[in-house]
This record gives sequence, structure tokens and C-alpha cells, in this order.
Amino acid sequence: MNMGANKRKIMTGTELAGWGVPLLAMYANLSSEPVLQNHDHGELFEICYLKRGMQKYFIGNEEYNLRGGDVFITFPNEIHSSGDNPQSRGCLYWIHIDSTSSCLLGLDKDSSDTLIKYLYSIKNRKFRIRDDVASGLINACEMIEKGEKLEIIVARAMLVEFLYELINSENCQENRNIVSDPIAEAKIYIDENIKEQLSLASVADRVGFSLSHFKYKFTKETGMTPGEYIMQKKIYDSVSLLPDRSLTYIAYEYNFSSPQHYSKNFKAVTGMTPKEYRNKLKNRTK
Repeated sequence: MNMGANKRKIMTGTELAGWGVPLLAMYANLSSEPVLQNHDHGELFEICYLKRGMQKYFIGNEEYNLRGGDVFITFPNEIHSSGDNPQSRGCLYWIHIDSTSSCLLGLDKDSSDTLIKYLYSIKNRKFRIRDDVASGLINACEMIEKGEKLEIIVARAMLVEFLYELINSENCQENRNIVSDPIAEAKIYIDENIKEQLSLASVADRVGFSLSHFKYKFTKETGMTPGEYIMQKKIYDSVSLLPDRSLTYIAYEYNFSSPQHYSKNFKAVTGMTPKEYRNKLKNRTK
């Protein structure tokens, strides 16, 4: 269903549940959604793939910072949340796997038990996966949504392969969150000049890339476009001024065209208006 500028698709049904997959879902957010409160999923694994954007999750006091290309896994009966952080702008796919299923994705009991055992053996809750691995989950969601019998059969096989590749990906050397020197240099330059009117072309030129190649590399390595990174950095950097400065001062300090432009982007990034965020900060100091 549409949620303003945001899109969300949730697929459930008796056929999916019969495979031990009671839910497949995705969202594509152009603005932030409310925080994800503490919850668990009973006997289900939850596997999330963040295709684009950044997101924080918490299990107990342990914080996990996701960026585009990361997988995040919670185990059965495990309480988790996004803390005080909204569900941010970006695109996320997630799947629930029933740890008690005796015919997971149409497999026989022995095969189901083996696959579930390997899922339990995953040690790293957050790690990166290759685009071709992620496409298995994405394409399966799209095929199941069509509802045609042949597509559903193929989607089921794709999900088996996705789980296999997921288990193998955990210990892959490619899971190291390496950012190349040019992109690291670009991030430092952006961070140091965040109050300025930054030109992507000038940042690209600074690190020796064409604009198109810079956008591709930055998005590939950080999980968000350079424009999204700059906007999030501006908003979160400006938070420290909220208690003492007017919105007009902050807006022009960070090179927004108007206080209204600043407020609109502030809410899109944080899920709150500047006034609501200011009140939140005041309540913390009481």
C-alpha cells in the first residue's frame, strides 16, 4: 500500500506459511517512518536486507549500524528495535523463517532441519552480501507478488538458494566494510565542509572521478547516494544548534534555501519536525 511518498508491500498467506515463510515484505521510504518499538517474532528468524540507505537496530544494548548492502538477522524470540531512531529513508526487504518448520520451502524434514541448523549457526548478525545474492530475495518477492503458480515455484527455489548463499556469505572476505581511499577522502571533505553549498561535481573532481563514476562508487560503497549522505549529514550536524538557535539561523548556516526547506528535510530524515526534536532534547536534560 502507499503511505504518502513511501511504499510498503507485505505478502502473507496460507501457501507462504505452509513453506515456513509466513511473511515477505519490503518498503521504499522517501521520508522517515516512526521508530520500531521493542518486539520479537516468536519462533521466527527475521532476515533484513537493506538495499539502500542507513538504519540503526538494537538487540538489548547492542547497536548495529546498517548501510546499503548489509543484512541484519534476529533469531527466534529475540527482542529488538530501532531504539530512538526512525525507520529511515531507503529500501529494505525482509523475510520471516519459521524455525519449527518441517517442510521449509518445500524441502523434506531432514533438509529443513539442516537448513535451520545452519541459520542458527550464523554468528554475525550484520554482514554484507553481494548484489547477486540479494537479487535472489528481491526477485523472489517480485515473483510471489505476481501470484502465478510457475513463478511461485521458481521463487521458492530462489529463496532456498538465497538462504544457502546467505550462510556462505557470513565468513566471506568481501564482508569487510571497506571504503576505498577516494570515497573515504570524499566523505572527509564533505564532513569538513558540510555547512557549505557543496557541488557533487567539485567533490568528484577532487577525488579524480567523473561525476557519474563518483555517484556510482559512492553509492556502491556507502549504501546511499552522495546527495542523501550530504543531506543526512547536514541534518544530524545541525541538531546541536536546535536548543539555542532559531530555525532561520540554522537553515542559512547550513545553506538551505529557507527555514521551510530545512524543516521539510529535517522531518524526512529524522521523522520529527525540528520543534518536536527540540522538545525531545529538552526532556532528556530534565
